[in-house]
Amino acid sequence: MENTEFKAKFDNIQRLFDRCINHAYETLERSIYMKSQYLNMEQVEELEGQEYIRAADELASLYMSYSVLSEIQRCYFIHDFFWESGFYEALKPDEKRKYLLFSPLSFDYSRYEQDNSAYDEELPYFSVVVKTVVLERYSAYLRKKKEDRAQAELEPQPEQEVQKPTTNTELPIKVVPPIAETENPFGSILNDKQIELIADCINEEMFNASVTVDDLKAILSCKPNAILRSNNNRYVAFLFSELSNRSLITGNWQSVIANNKLFLSKDKSRDKYLNQGDLATATNYVKGISHEKGFATIYNYIKQLKRL
Repeated sequence: MENTEFKAKFDNIQRLFDRCINHAYETLERSIYMKSQYLNMEQVEELEGQEYIRAADELASLYMSYSVLSEIQRCYFIHDFFWESGFYEALKPDEKRKYLLFSPLSFDYSRYEQDNSAYDEELPYFSVVVKTVVLERYSAYLRKKKEDRAQAELEPQPEQEVQKPTTNTELPIKVVPPIAETENPFGSILNDKQIELIADCINEEMFNASVTVDDLKAILSCKPNAILRSNNNRYVAFLFSELSNRSLITGNWQSVIANNKLFLSKDKSRDKYLNQGDLATATNYVKGISHEKGFATIYNYIKQLKRL
């Protein structure tokens, strides 16, 4: 099998991994987010600590039970982990053959959702790899939340100015999003050329106004120059999820957008910021539809990032 054909086969398998991993990870993240809405800060920290211990215990058990996962442990955060890691090389010859002979078009997601191990015979360790990557990403997400809180506690708090009472002649204060707690809340590793390309992508009428490179950098710092209104929430979710899938931004991008009130929803009847529920719903819709009109345009921009 020629190298290009071999790589294409791996890419198709990777897409199967990605879709199953993203769905499971976003379900976990949304679950803890929803629970935290009913808890105080102390209870949230306790819940996240319990979740981290549970994930760590499960990962330890997986790594002890399946030596083939050692490469996944090193490369779970890489977008093309199936190609880049040594997981495939660690498989037995007959297991490798199964991956090469498998037709990705035959993968039935409804069958997989009913039984995560349904394809483990045809794709050895498939469900185990999915679970491992999900738990590694979830653990990283929980660690990051704890580190961000610790960092916020160390930073000096600005002195609060005494607010003068508002009179009838004063204009109402414009609501602005909260200031980001870190300089790089999205965990962005995008370079200037990549940011320029993404700005061009956004300017394909994704929002109600165009953006410059400086505007986009400000958004990624969660200090936007202006609040944009989404023209299509699903396009926004698709763009950020694709950037996350390539490890160019954090997997926690939904909560970053929601917590910092970066974008207004497309609903023009009221000024409603895109929240995590909106983004999770939109993200679930856009999985595996990169070929459809509109999404294909965004996907074509995303594919060019690797060359910059």
